[in-house]
Amino acid sequence: MDIDLEHPAERIWRALTEEKLLSQWLELPGFAPVGEAEVTGIEGQRRLAMLWGNDELSTRLVWELSPTPDGATLTLRQSCVYGEWEDEEREEVRAAYDAVLHERLPAILDWLAFQEVDLNAPPPGSPAGPVTEVIPFVAPADHRKPRARWVVALSTAGLVLVAIVVVAALSGGNEEAPAAPPQTGAAPSPPGISAPGGVAGLGTGAASPTPSASPSTTPTPSRTPTTAPTREGTTAPAPQPVLAAAYETTEQGLLRPGFEGEVTVRNTGKGAATEWAVVVTLRSSVARVTDVSGANFRQEGSKVTFTGAPLAAAASLTFQFEIGNSTLGDPGPTACEVDGKPCS
Repeated sequence: MDIDLEHPAERIWRALTEEKLLSQWLELPGFAPVGEAEVTGIEGQRRLAMLWGNDELSTRLVWELSPTPDGATLTLRQSCVYGEWEDEEREEVRAAYDAVLHERLPAILDWLAFQEVDLNAPPPGSPAGPVTEVIPFVAPADHRKPRARWVVALSTAGLVLVAIVVVAALSGGNEEAPAAPPQTGAAPSPPGISAPGGVAGLGTGAASPTPSASPSTTPTPSRTPTTAPTREGTTAPAPQPVLAAAYETTEQGLLRPGFEGEVTVRNTGKGAATEWAVVVTLRSSVARVTDVSGANFRQEGSKVTFTGAPLAAAASLTFQFEIGNSTLGDPGPTACEVDGKPCS
């Protein structure tokens, strides 16, 4: 059977090889569940062969993908290895395939395509660069008048403050103000308030500019610069750790989706590393960590963060992990970093 699909071959290959996706659309009557299929051959992302059947009938399925200008053509060939179809059974299987390939598979592909859509991207034909939409702010009716009264009050207070500053500047800058008539027994001006043409705290009737002989109760701050105390010694900086990591794919899943990897973390610095983190980026966001030995992990989408015990200076440690639910023939992660530095 041949079917033309308006999707790229890479997306169709995911639907064929990722177990979680395959089990959502490939379901035929009279056969064992898809999880029990045995993959017998794979050629890049173009051809996939598998054995599928039950105790009475075993068949070989061969899927082939051929790119087209509008997407790709998916070709299915199925033949009996042992056992034989009756004519009626053959027609039932063909009818089931027809519904699966024309309804269930396109639905899964459309769902995958929707996940790849960038909702923040500008629409086709729009000018390049971000588009800013200006939305005018309209204050609620019940808040407009109180806000206006506050604005008037603040504006009035501002004008009063400006007037006070101007008057103070004019009075302080008038050097030719007439002297006040001499007063006998006048009380001194209150501290902190300057009499016109005088100095704060002094009367204006004195003939001599010599300040009052009475001792001042306010200490005069010394203007002599002080010298900061000299430190007896300087503490040497603590030794720092220097981390590096090496990654290796120890087993590649040719007959099952996934792979196994190993990471060695080394501390080449002179200080101990109280904590460390190795971030591994997987090729598929649906791939999952199924087993870890020698470290803890946290997975967010396609990124997996491994952490572990403190690492002493000049020491190293190794941990292993297993990835499942990935594509067949997955060669390993796309990136590996330790503290922001790439692994070797």
